[in-house]
Parts: sequence; structure tokens; C-alpha cells
Amino acid sequence: MRSIRGSLVAVALIASSALIASSPAQAAPGDLTCTETESVSYSPGLLTTRRSVVVDVDNVLSCTSLTDPAVTGGRVRATVRGLDRSCTDLAASGSGSYTITWNTGETSTIGYTRSANYVLGTLVIVESGTVTAGKFTGDSVTHVVELLNLDLLACLAEPGLTAASGIGTYLFT
Repeated sequence: MRSIRGSLVAVALIASSALIASSPAQAAPGDLTCTETESVSYSPGLLTTRRSVVVDVDNVLSCTSLTDPAVTGGRVRATVRGLDRSCTDLAASGSGSYTITWNTGETSTIGYTRSANYVLGTLVIVESGTVTAGKFTGDSVTHVVELLNLDLLACLAEPGLTAASGIGTYLFT
């Protein structure tokens, strides 16, 4: 009886290992979490009135994944030219997409909607979305970033608000 039970346990373990190995590379709930440091620059600087600016974003991620331990970090780099912005619309809601390049060389494209609010001089941005292409396709993504200690008085005169930085988190489910 013990040898039959032991054989059944071994078969079950082999079968479950085969199922896990053949599954697509998709994160389990709460599997992939990342912390980030975010840097944003505006050229020319933002004022209280809208004008065309170039926005450079550089986010560096440090990540932990239980199903794909090779993913330990990532980066989002983007330059948007000719964007009409002012200090007053930093907290505007919106939608868009961006791509994370993982330390493994793979990418994930995320489509998102965002909301933002000022809390005691900190701009808190919450993005909710889905991985639409690449690694972790189909996963839901929640991204929260806090742009700390914004100098909104800089918006009143040239050169304006030229930079912002902060910290954030990503959760893939």
C-alpha cells in the first residue's frame, strides 16, 4: 500500500511540474512587485500657463518575482516632444501606454488610465492597466508613484518647474 501511495505522490508531483513548466510566463497574483525611483524633467520648465514642452522620464525598477526569479529589475525611459503642459495640469487624469524593458532584455507594454492628486506638496499618481504585449501579457498592473516635494512656486516665473523626482511601486497580478 505504501509503495502504491508513494508512486501516486511521485506521479502527481511530476504532472504538476509539467503543468507549471508548460504555463505561459504570466505572473501569479501578487507575484511580481517592483519599487522604483522616478525622475522627470521638463524643457522648458512648466509655468502656470500651458506651453509646448519636452518631457523626459527615467524610471529605474527593482523587482522580485516568485515565478520568474530572473526578473530583478527594469527601466522605463521615454521622451515626449511637443506636449502642451502647465503646472496646473500635472494632476490631470488621462490614459496612455508605455514599455518596461526588463533586465532580461524582455519588454512589457502597459496600457493604463491614471488619476493624480496633490497631497501636502506631493503629487500622487495612480495608474491602473493591463500588460498588452510582451512578458506578462494579460496581467493587471497597478502603479503608484509619489513625486515628492514639488516646488510649485517655481511655476510662477521662468525658468519654471524643470524637474520632479519620486518613488513608486508596481504590482503585477
